[in-house]
Amino acid sequence: MKRRRQVPGRPALSGEAGDDKRMRVVQFMASEGYGGAEQVLIELSNALAERHEVIVLLLRDAVIQGRFSPRVRQVTLRSHPTSNNPFLHIELYSRLKTIAPDIIHTHAAKGTTLVARVNRLLGYCHLGTKHNDRKGRIFNHLRWVSAVSEKAAASVLPRPGAEVRVIHNGVTVEDCGSTEKDTIFTILAVGRLDRIKGFDVLIDQVARLPFEFRLRIVGEGPERRHLEQQIQARRLDGKVSLEGFHDDIPRWMKRAHLVVISSHQEGGPKVMIEALYCADMLIATPVGAVPEVLPAMLQVEQDRLAARITEVHADYDRYRDIFAVIADRRRADFSLPLIVEQYCAYYRHILEHRNH
Repeated sequence: MKRRRQVPGRPALSGEAGDDKRMRVVQFMASEGYGGAEQVLIELSNALAERHEVIVLLLRDAVIQGRFSPRVRQVTLRSHPTSNNPFLHIELYSRLKTIAPDIIHTHAAKGTTLVARVNRLLGYCHLGTKHNDRKGRIFNHLRWVSAVSEKAAASVLPRPGAEVRVIHNGVTVEDCGSTEKDTIFTILAVGRLDRIKGFDVLIDQVARLPFEFRLRIVGEGPERRHLEQQIQARRLDGKVSLEGFHDDIPRWMKRAHLVVISSHQEGGPKVMIEALYCADMLIATPVGAVPEVLPAMLQVEQDRLAARITEVHADYDRYRDIFAVIADRRRADFSLPLIVEQYCAYYRHILEHRNH
């Protein structure tokens, strides 16, 4: 790896100082949409900007523009955002060279790949975060990687001398308030309306429930039309509703009796972490970090969702008490200040070892 050049007019970081050493950090995720990973990027950048200089690179049509703290400098890449567009690579190279960061922190495979390509000529310290256990061979070639779960970390085949650290997603949840429960047993699912979230499976499963219920799905995405047709075909109008995108997920969780994660695959998932703070009860497919947090009785395969929901409904107080104990024990592990400090510690470690 090339030796990192010193930025003119600014002393290079020695890597020996502690928390008070201000770093110039570039955050980049080559995404135009908005989901859990994008929310992680926003919250991490905003929190880091309280202590460090943070520059976020954004694609030209990114919907997350404007969601950052005033302390975060947003830089928009104007080139067409296809992975192999040479003009995007040239623009990215030029932006990074002008910014001259101490460290570049990329999220997910596309942004990590783009930076890895141009960084061959720049030689900056580069940390890539893997947000799931799916494809992403680029992470096998980086020297420094973080992963949001043990499963995601296990999917990386690091090169000799590389480091992979598990740093979970964090959340900042203010007082969830005391919202009254819905009168009918209410199930909540949250996420981008994408096939990987398994909402189609969940809809099929709740159609089998032998009691009165409401399923509210909060989120927006490309599967909306398909899910609407499925709800109509199943004659679930009035029982299953697509609520669209909402920022106030804690309030939705407090209103619900049960939060369900039905995903085929996940990174965190962030919904699980928010549920530790604000939900009365949660069950989830064994995706991402779920097996690290929830006991077997709160994990469920997709084809058993109806049966497990029925069990929870029939013995609700016991299940709720079990989840409350887990939430009390684990929620502090996912607080955003703790996660930010873990990233800062990793940044300092990388800077200390950049020439080794």
